[in-house]
Amino acid sequence: MVFWEGYIRDEVMDTLAPIVVYWLYAGFFQLLPPLDNYRLHTREEEDAKNSVTLGSVVKGVLLQQVVQAVVAHLLFLVGESSALGFDFDLVCYDFDFELLNS
Repeated sequence: MVFWEGYIRDEVMDTLAPIVVYWLYAGFFQLLPPLDNYRLHTREEEDAKNSVTLGSVVKGVLLQQVVQAVVAHLLFLVGESSALGFDFDLVCYDFDFELLNS
């Protein structure tokens, strides 16, 4: 039993967990400046080489994560509809068969 059981559906948790882990990992990486001695490139070198702003990177990541969440939700809906007795493969087969006969 997990602490979110009864509050959040598994499908929602499966969609949100990778996004939350990504932002936690990215936040942890941003908290590493005290370890500057062990960095591959200094902050000055990184700032000189990076031509993309932090804002555009965040926008790109958020867009990618929204697309990821929408696709995951659609896949869960398709899986749920087949679990409820709706045969998605049969509908696709009928649709293709009708296209071939027309």
